[in-house]
Amino acid sequence: DFFKVEKLRAVSVVSTNATNSWKLARDTEGGELKLVDKIEGEEFDTAKASSVGYALSSPSFNDIVAPEAKPEETGMDQPLVATLETFDNFTYTVKVGKKTDDDNYRLQVAVKADVQKQRTPGKDEKPEDKEKLDKEFQEKVKKLEEKLKQEQAYEKWTYLVSKWTIDPILKERKDFFAEKKE
Repeated sequence: DFFKVEKLRAVSVVSTNATNSWKLARDTEGGELKLVDKIEGEEFDTAKASSVGYALSSPSFNDIVAPEAKPEETGMDQPLVATLETFDNFTYTVKVGKKTDDDNYRLQVAVKADVQKQRTPGKDEKPEDKEKLDKEFQEKVKKLEEKLKQEQAYEKWTYLVSKWTIDPILKERKDFFAEKKE
């Protein structure tokens, strides 16, 4: 098992080169990702951004980096930082270090969540519906809290992940634009 980003709402990437940084977000679950800080004249290509919508939805790792490895050797002293936010109010901060000779990347993850503890009942909710909906809500809260606890356990390691695992967050800003036709 490894962490899993579900119901992605927004992704932002801060590169060591500021011109390569970007943020994509969507208004609804399953909605189209849009470039948040679009500059006039940029022609955003939603097809090129579609793979980002599934970023880290089922990541895997190949190995764990030795704990004594120095940050300047692994690239964790100047990582690419991606922040992934979900509709369940989970925030994943992923740091990507240097690539290895066999096309793996070093990766660290930190997970936070703002799990809503109280449900706001609907305006015309009947008492029997309220009881059922409250029970469903509490079950959902319990699942989210368990997910958070499990995923926070991954924070103490640096992992080696394959390029395809993190490919969507390795994109540069220019990779999201339509090809200019002559």
